[in-house]
Amino acid sequence: MPPIVLSRRGDFILALFKPSYSLLVGACVGSFLNVCLVRWKSGGQVLTPASHCPHCKNFIHWYDNIPIISFFILMGKCRFCKCSISWQYPLVEFSTSVLFLFSILKFSNTIMSISSCFFCGFLILLVTSDLKWRLLPLIFNNLLVVFGVFFSILNLSVDPFRALTGYVCAGGLFLLFDLIYPKGLGGGDVVMAAGLGVWLGASNVILALLIAFGMGALYSFPLFLFGKVSRKTMIPFGPFLALGALCVWFFPSLFLIFSKR
Repeated sequence: MPPIVLSRRGDFILALFKPSYSLLVGACVGSFLNVCLVRWKSGGQVLTPASHCPHCKNFIHWYDNIPIISFFILMGKCRFCKCSISWQYPLVEFSTSVLFLFSILKFSNTIMSISSCFFCGFLILLVTSDLKWRLLPLIFNNLLVVFGVFFSILNLSVDPFRALTGYVCAGGLFLLFDLIYPKGLGGGDVVMAAGLGVWLGASNVILALLIAFGMGALYSFPLFLFGKVSRKTMIPFGPFLALGALCVWFFPSLFLIFSKR
């Protein structure tokens, strides 16, 4: 691995966002995302106190807190109380690493790569929360919208007009669906869809929603057919929204009609 060469401006942050280092940076960010998830649920502060075992409350040493690696060294158990550590931790860290690498390889513009990393990070927060607690927290959804607006103002992802139309279009469609069929979607799904519209624009977010509904149907229909779920079963839709958005975000050339940015 070549050494990091800083520019004259000492832009250390930009130097980190290179393919050689994206996996490492992604794993570290994934570790932080895990902290955000756990402490949001418990109502604690993100930055304090230091990382600790939720069972025995012992503080975790730095060498037991290395993303991905420490989980396997400890064989998925706390060093002190031997309670199991959730697989959420390495999976989130690994997923973040992979998506960061995709972001760096996909976008040649460094700032655009960084915006993509932010986008992926918010999706990981929402997907993990929806899978684990059947919740799409408003704070994570709001951050998705705010940062989407921020990057659109800088003309890095979509221009402000397209961001606005995407927000109204996706949010409006999901809100209408929620009014017609109240138990089909939750309020978090509506806000998440609107947030995706900010990042993707109106035409691309419609495609992302179609992909999401298609994947959701492919997943749920066999379960319904074999009696594993019923019409009243609540299936988290956030992961399908995120997958649809990532398909359009990373592989727009597969959808040439809708892929203009």
